Amino acid sequence: MSSPEPSFVYYQSSVPTSCNLVVGLSQQHGQFEYKVTTDTRTVMGSFVKRGQQIIFSELYASKPAENSKIEVSALKQGDSLVIQNFGNRMNPFTLFSECDDKYLSLVKVRK
Repeated sequence: MSSPEPSFVYYQSSVPTSCNLVVGLSQQHGQFEYKVTTDTRTVMGSFVKRGQQIIFSELYASKPAENSKIEVSALKQGDSLVIQNFGNRMNPFTLFSECDDKYLSLVKVRK
């Protein structure tokens, strides 16, 4: 018997963005799965929760600092997710190069 399809809760920006980022999260039967889509890519995998932080396993920054792999993470606050998309001169990185904003604020989509 195959396992049922995960039921995702989706988060997206409440205002138009440069990349149409949408994050789907599913928590079923102890499995934590994500689906992340932008104008240029779709990635699925598992995520880990550490307090309010969500770490997307195997989803790496499109422009990491100094050849290091940086996993994408978000801060979950109530019905919203906040992703710091890029760093600064001391800690340069870009998580989603297709997105222009420094902070990507996503809210839960009401179905």
